[in-house]
Amino acid sequence: MVRFLSAFAPGLFTGGLVSAASSAVAWARRSSASDAAECASPKSTFTPDEFHPFKLLSSRYESHDTRRLYFALESIESTFSVPVASCIVVKLTDTNGKDVLYPFTPITANNTKGHFEIIVKKQPKDKMSALLFQLQPGEELLVKGPFEKFTYKPNMWKSVGMLASGTGIAPMYQLLQAILMNPKDRTHVSLVYANEQRRDILLANELSTLQKTYNNFNLYLTLMQVPHRWLGGIGGINDAMIHTFMPKPDEKHTKILVAGPPSMLAELAGDKVFADGKAPEQGPLLGLLKSLGYTEEQVFKY
Repeated sequence: MVRFLSAFAPGLFTGGLVSAASSAVAWARRSSASDAAECASPKSTFTPDEFHPFKLLSSRYESHDTRRLYFALESIESTFSVPVASCIVVKLTDTNGKDVLYPFTPITANNTKGHFEIIVKKQPKDKMSALLFQLQPGEELLVKGPFEKFTYKPNMWKSVGMLASGTGIAPMYQLLQAILMNPKDRTHVSLVYANEQRRDILLANELSTLQKTYNNFNLYLTLMQVPHRWLGGIGGINDAMIHTFMPKPDEKHTKILVAGPPSMLAELAGDKVFADGKAPEQGPLLGLLKSLGYTEEQVFKY
């Protein structure tokens, strides 16, 4: 059964996203081929030092303001593969002939044949989301990568706690699939996923299926605006929720992952550090997780 918790405050879902993504893209753009190659899987679908085109097969609404896009691989027998956990950088050209770049985490499981998928949320004044919403089947998206966030190995942690909001579910879902679909991986995962309204929940069916299928996965959904007969709470995430549903700070071999808008990261774990031409740095652990006794080694900010 899916259980429901209360949501983050409204301000945690906006602000700062464009600047953080821009810095991340700048690093990917300026990284040398040799540096990027070090973090790429030899069998990856993508290459880190050069953009390659992928044709759009189809797209559909994942929610009222988010679309899921399906892109074709080289052939229907080609197998999708990226390191976990990693992202890609995509490029399109706007009506003024200017290149627009943005990082995404594919939500496709490794070994899927014929295609890969990304989810994109329509953001006000955001050129990339507008261009992707307009993309038609047969048109091409330029992609390079992958760029690893960290290298995951089965059973490297005993338990993983995930705190996500909005499209921050994408990197969580990438790791979730790698853990849960590997019968030799015994890692226990708990996910608290926050959204404004029920209609904003992304990958709802997939997450519910994982919850029902795997005993080592617990899912908790939180909303700010609750519908009639809502089963969960109302309000911001608090220390009691983290204490109840996340791995404890004094437990060994645990990891807490945080993904969402910069305001959410700041509230829960402190800001990341961005600098032109450099990979984003984790920055010091601050916020709610620090106050609860977690260490920098235990927390990773996507």
